[in-house]
Amino acid sequence: MIELCLVEYEMLEYLPSKLAASAIYTAQCTLKGFEEWSKTCEFHTGYTEEQLLACARKMVAFHHKAGTGKLTGVHRKYNTSKFCHAARTEPAGFLL
Repeated sequence: MIELCLVEYEMLEYLPSKLAASAIYTAQCTLKGFEEWSKTCEFHTGYTEEQLLACARKMVAFHHKAGTGKLTGVHRKYNTSKFCHAARTEPAGFLL
């Protein structure tokens, strides 16, 4: 998730800590299929679920369009067997 954000200018508005926490939140939602942000996650990151939603929604949008457009390097990288074809994972569309 973080690598998808590296080439996006609009993600510069977020602190690195918020990007990292949002990436974890987005990945959890993508893998589990529902929103999950426990009090433990909140304690260790310092961010509530509500504080992460805007950034996470942008990450999901980038994930959704990762295979199309001009900048597809990250998608190609994670679509290899070395990374277990992680790019084929469906984005957490319910966050949009």
